Amino acid sequence: MDDTQKSTPGLDYAQALNRLGGNTVLLQAVLASFVETYQSLPQQLPHLAAQQDWEALRVLCHTLKGSAANISATRLSRAGAEVEALIKQGQVPVPEFMWRECLAAWSELEPSLNKLMTVVETDEGKELTATELMVRLVKLLPLIETDLAAADSAFIELRTARVPERFQANFSMFIKQFDAFDLKGAKVSLNRMLGRDSNE
Repeated sequence: MDDTQKSTPGLDYAQALNRLGGNTVLLQAVLASFVETYQSLPQQLPHLAAQQDWEALRVLCHTLKGSAANISATRLSRAGAEVEALIKQGQVPVPEFMWRECLAAWSELEPSLNKLMTVVETDEGKELTATELMVRLVKLLPLIETDLAAADSAFIELRTARVPERFQANFSMFIKQFDAFDLKGAKVSLNRMLGRDSNE
């Protein structure tokens, strides 16, 4: 790891990379997705607080808590968890200093995210063998029903891969379906690639 990657306030880079098995390409994709999802956080938080839309604020902080934890952004995850807990306990209005701690944590984290997304090297996509593809698909299929966050992380890595020609049609269909959140259709395409009845 170089000095640029070591200096990441708001995020434990080594822990984040370890969560993804040392896969820097996947880490970059996850970070990019996180930034895209939460780039409007500095506008959303004060707006929801001003509108006293506590349920929407609770939902936002709930997802923020989990997503930040997934990239080892501990301060932001903790701040989101504290706001969520307060609202669940019915302690509203939420004190301003609490949701502002989320903003402070984001402000600390954002430069690190941008830095990591710049320094992590990209890949054109690994070419998978049929066996490697089957192993990944077998792991992914149950996650679609039981753990969408884990399924999404696995999907981000899988979509950059190149697959054997005989799987390309179903694989392309699967990518489109998952992107469109058509989980039923995505499972049908996965089962077809696995050689199973599409109704399973």
